[in-house]
Amino acid sequence: SVFTPLHLSDLAMASALEEVLGPSLVGGDGAVDTSSLDGKTIGLYFSAHWCPPCRGFTPKLAEWYKKDLQSKGLEVVFVSSDKDEDAFKGYFAEMPWLALPYADRARKEQLSKKFKVQGIPSFVLLKSNGEVITLDGRSAVSEDPTGAEFPWIPEPFGLGESFV
Repeated sequence: SVFTPLHLSDLAMASALEEVLGPSLVGGDGAVDTSSLDGKTIGLYFSAHWCPPCRGFTPKLAEWYKKDLQSKGLEVVFVSSDKDEDAFKGYFAEMPWLALPYADRARKEQLSKKFKVQGIPSFVLLKSNGEVITLDGRSAVSEDPTGAEFPWIPEPFGLGESFV
């Protein structure tokens, strides 16, 4: 038999995302393994149908995602603040990406706390290892909807540099 080495980094990436998002997500056609997101930049999209600014941002994000960002390696995961499963299903039907299962309210609360979500819509960008790129992905994507600077990793400031 052929031995295929398993790299610890591969294992760590899958488990880091699964730790954050759980083992499976919801797609348009049913359950999707979280491990299928390995190597992608993840956008956690905290939103709800009852929120007017969310309803304004969702179609824009969906357009940018379908036009450019998905092909550049962005995977969006909708984290719902809808009041019930029916509202979630109706709103999620308008979205071309994945979602945290609505029933997993405890994980939704954990994510909101972990990423300091104060209001919605909020768009948190993560590396595939679970590290935060930015908590303000909404500004990053709004200023660069075609993803020219994707994945929008902030420039580090060197010592002696001014950032006035």
